[in-house]
Amino acid sequence: MFLLGHSSWSYIFSKLTGRQVKVSIPAYLALLAGVLPDFDIYFKPLIQHHTYTHSLIILLPICAVLVNRFKGLGLAFSAGILCHLVADSIVGTIPPLYPLSNFEFGISLGLPSPADTTLEVGALGLVLVVAILNGDYKLVTQSHREGIYLAIPMVSIVTLTLLFAGDNNIPLTAFAFSRKALTLITLGHATLIGIVGLAVLQGVRAVINDSRRRGQGSLGQSGEHQPLGTPLPSNTSP
Repeated sequence: MFLLGHSSWSYIFSKLTGRQVKVSIPAYLALLAGVLPDFDIYFKPLIQHHTYTHSLIILLPICAVLVNRFKGLGLAFSAGILCHLVADSIVGTIPPLYPLSNFEFGISLGLPSPADTTLEVGALGLVLVVAILNGDYKLVTQSHREGIYLAIPMVSIVTLTLLFAGDNNIPLTAFAFSRKALTLITLGHATLIGIVGLAVLQGVRAVINDSRRRGQGSLGQSGEHQPLGTPLPSNTSP
């Protein structure tokens, strides 16, 4: 599955899991969790893609540590990580026992394929619905400091896509619009990045506004003892 589907399904499952355990997982963590298993792309050729970070032997202990350390938040974040493996096993295969075994498990519906396109674009639609219901849409419509953290999943999605295309000698522009399915997925990526980018700008706006308010507050405090326009007291003889 492409990063559009991974980040979208991660957001959905992380948010739903968080709701069940009464924890509000931030939007940036919910989007980031599902992208993390593909971080092995950053470490090529030291780590082969789709091996260690797509193995249950590796990820389950990591998720157990997250849950033990961060409780409900760790559980919600882990749900996002593990849904990456579920998604990949639907459209392709995963090596659940790597490095102990090279056994591959999956339904292999195809990538790209009508099933994958439906899952990815459909997930984006569900993200928009969930974001409206839980209030995350306000990160786009209002200035909020949390929005700036969305730069993390946004940069991850963009850089991982570029690196993967470069490592595999894929002409990204031509590939993205080579089929109808890929065109829809490409437009979905652009939509997601555009929405997240607006939220990041709102976050930057919030940080700038907070800095200005602090600066004005400092000026006000420094002038409390001698307001502007107050005449200096004249010296009088005893």
